[in-house]
Amino acid sequence: MKSSQKLTKEQLEPFFKEWNQLSTELADLHRQRNRGAKAAMQVGLKVYNSLLAHCREALQDERFEPLNGLERLLFIEASPGTYAAYRQMDELFSELKKTLARKRIELSRLKE
Repeated sequence: MKSSQKLTKEQLEPFFKEWNQLSTELADLHRQRNRGAKAAMQVGLKVYNSLLAHCREALQDERFEPLNGLERLLFIEASPGTYAAYRQMDELFSELKKTLARKRIELSRLKE
């Protein structure tokens, strides 16, 4: 399968949909100051790492990630129950979505 076929909206949308559901849950948990946020963030980390692995495989680029992605991910892993970690994870997903949209455009232009 070509990398452009692995980066279609249909291929990537399940990851972002799952994060959106988790993000809503996490926002509520933080608003209620609930300690369950840590467990929900662990699920979010798994979703993010799966998405990143999928993208790296499709692009055949092991270094592909958002700006300062590794440092930010280490921060999130160190303090998954905090609101700051939740905000960082939300930003990582947002940036990754934008970067992937640009990559799809680049790949479609290369085919032309």
